[in-house]
Amino acid sequence: MKNIEIKNLTCMFLIAVPSLKDPNFERTVILICDHSKDGAFGLVINRVLLSSFVPLHGGLDIQECLIDLPVFYGGPVKPEQGYILYSSSDIYCPSIKINDSIALTTAKELLIDIAAGRGPQKFLFALGFAGWAPGQLEYELMMDSWLIAPANNKIIFDTPVNERWKATADLIGVDLTRLFCRQGMV
Repeated sequence: MKNIEIKNLTCMFLIAVPSLKDPNFERTVILICDHSKDGAFGLVINRVLLSSFVPLHGGLDIQECLIDLPVFYGGPVKPEQGYILYSSSDIYCPSIKINDSIALTTAKELLIDIAAGRGPQKFLFALGFAGWAPGQLEYELMMDSWLIAPANNKIIFDTPVNERWKATADLIGVDLTRLFCRQGMV
């Protein structure tokens, strides 16, 4: 198989096409947090795993919990690991800066601050992540499994979860109900 070059997709959305029937990714939107020659890493931003964070906070040794938050399904890899995606011009703790206004961390300290109402205003807490080995994402793109759209903070943090798949496709002018795929009309 010939290797193809795909530009760096860090801080881009992947939108699952309607014909993608993998139960881990069907109708998902993934924010790519890192993409390099070594592979890709991202978080599903439109699938809630638990509607309440409260059952988890005891196991995380969180003493003060003033707010409740949903727990997102970030992807099938390392489902025991928590990731916090947050919007901020300030980096709160050891974090990966995805762009000028979005960062990602696994630091429990930030989760403690969020639970106590002291963290960033906009955040998403997820368990697990989506990962691709070198060349795997590029292959999936060649097979028309995903659409690519620019990341948008409003969709990540403000759009209702059940509207994110359509809203992300709207960014690039695609009507998912009329999308023609290699497998046929959807």
